[in-house]
Amino acid sequence: MDPLHTVLLTVGLFAFTFLSPGPNLLVVVQTSLASGRAAGAMAGLGVATGDAIYSGLGLFGMATLITAGGTLFTVIQLLGGAYLVWYGWRLLRGGSRIPDLQAVPAPRRAEAWRYFRRGLITDLANPQTVLFFASIFSVTLRPDTPAWAKLAAWLGLVGASVLWRVLLCQVFSRAAMRRIYTRCQRALECLAGVGLALFGLRLVYEGWARR
Repeated sequence: MDPLHTVLLTVGLFAFTFLSPGPNLLVVVQTSLASGRAAGAMAGLGVATGDAIYSGLGLFGMATLITAGGTLFTVIQLLGGAYLVWYGWRLLRGGSRIPDLQAVPAPRRAEAWRYFRRGLITDLANPQTVLFFASIFSVTLRPDTPAWAKLAAWLGLVGASVLWRVLLCQVFSRAAMRRIYTRCQRALECLAGVGLALFGLRLVYEGWARR
């Protein structure tokens, strides 16, 4: 396969996953609605960083080290799942109020790190993601694929992840969307909380079953 086609196919297969809602989508959308564009962007960058880490591990053949290690895979599942359950429970408890629509301040450094960490942990919580990336590479890359094409594929994956999350936070931090969110805040928070908590419980169950 032509190296350029290899890069485009790799990024294209990854982009198809954007159509499937999951915890990464939920965390960026909910953060953008509740705390504004800058906060949503930081959460999105955290998710994209997680994608960069896991796709890098898959690209360089280190996915087997994670899965074969057993204990490491299980610990990631248990801790990541517990975090998602905790965060989902916080959303279900509610009590938060979104900032004023007319003046949403940029998050301070500590707050920005908290949003970034939220996105990063949400993405890293599911270690099976590294297997997903490894499966993509097994289809699109071959032993004779040049190094520059592998690097370009990785950069394309990371770039697509960043662009998609930036688009999400731009759309869901708009005044019209936030007005809708204001009227439906509790229902939407509960929906996001249930989704994240259920995903976390599944990870905890799978991790516990692997023991």
